[in-house]
Amino acid sequence: MKGYKLYKKVNPVYCNLEELLANIILPLVIASYISYPILYFLGTKSTILFNLFLAVSANYFHKNLKKYFPSFKDNKSVFRPVLIWFCYFLIIFIVLAIADFGFYLLVLYQKNNEFNRFHFYSWLIILFGIPLFYYILKFGQYYFIKHQDLEFLNIVLAVNHDADHILEINNIQFVNSVNRKSSDIKITNNIRLYSQKEFIARRTKSRHYYLTKEGFKQLVQIPVNANMVLLSWFCYEGNKCYEAEISFPFEKFIEEQQKCVTDKFKLYRDSETKPLHLHLYLNGGVKFFYNDVILADCPEDKERC
Repeated sequence: MKGYKLYKKVNPVYCNLEELLANIILPLVIASYISYPILYFLGTKSTILFNLFLAVSANYFHKNLKKYFPSFKDNKSVFRPVLIWFCYFLIIFIVLAIADFGFYLLVLYQKNNEFNRFHFYSWLIILFGIPLFYYILKFGQYYFIKHQDLEFLNIVLAVNHDADHILEINNIQFVNSVNRKSSDIKITNNIRLYSQKEFIARRTKSRHYYLTKEGFKQLVQIPVNANMVLLSWFCYEGNKCYEAEISFPFEKFIEEQQKCVTDKFKLYRDSETKPLHLHLYLNGGVKFFYNDVILADCPEDKERC
């Protein structure tokens, strides 16, 4: 994939103002207003203990907070649940401490007539400026990357092969060799296949499921005017690796799509069109077809190891 500009998948920025108000802003305001009299009459140590209690309670009982926290990569460590709990606790405590710092400055002003502008404006920037800057940056990044959609076509790709052809797909890559744009397809759901003895032993519904299900099927993004497809897969029949680099007739593919879709602009959006089929032969051959029309057929052996 070196030298190619891969498609970058970007998810829309999630920002529900009602949920944000109910789950974050309102509880934070209530906690801060409770902390203010504790801070004024009992001091900072009592306020810190109160925030520790709030952080532990919110971590246990406020389940809606979890979706606003960063996700952690899965690992098999026995300490992972404890580590995640501590990270969530630490985040909640830091946010509470930052919010209470403004009331701490207010108490200093009320009791000692002290007002530090640098601390006050720094508090405003941290409490309001950083979250605002984060969402502006995320929205800007999202709309900047979304411009690439004009150079890619969304299509459902379905990979088919014979029921007794046990294989594992390693790479499927559509490439526009002119502008170096390339798809970035993640092969995550190779279907497990069974020997004939194992297959017959399974239930009827299960056998029907595996006979009718494609080895791979998902929405992919193909570069506009893609003229080449790079493929690699491993065949357990004979322990052979195959690698293919074939031409892809993009214009013919679009012509066939236009016969099925009345609105040609839907071709470049997530419309309900028929899937593009890829068939892998037992001898390493490759066939692309769409709507029962063959787009490319390379039956020759592409074995590389």
